[in-house]
Amino acid sequence: MKINSYDVGFIGKRIQQVRKAKRYTQEQLAEMINMSSQNLSQLERGITGVSVSFLIAICKVLEVSADFILFGVTRFQQSNMINSLLSDLNESQQLYAQKLLEVYVASCKEEHLS
Repeated sequence: MKINSYDVGFIGKRIQQVRKAKRYTQEQLAEMINMSSQNLSQLERGITGVSVSFLIAICKVLEVSADFILFGVTRFQQSNMINSLLSDLNESQQLYAQKLLEVYVASCKEEHLS
């Protein structure tokens, strides 16, 4: 998988899943995010992708994270996965992993500031 690629089909299905769970019709959601119902239908069927501005609007209206819409994983799930991995280590290994993670996070922050 390319680092910049994403599956518009799965993104559309997740939007549809949350929309239906919130009991909105396509027409209702489309109106709330200022999108035509035809475009929302195409988005949910994976025919078209979603722009950042519409992604933000969808997430706000549906009260869902962009992580879930884009990747199907919430931050809470990611944290649980990391905790699960660390729980298999002994105490000294956990401390070492923590130091590695701290260095990695600091490096990411430096790259972001550059």
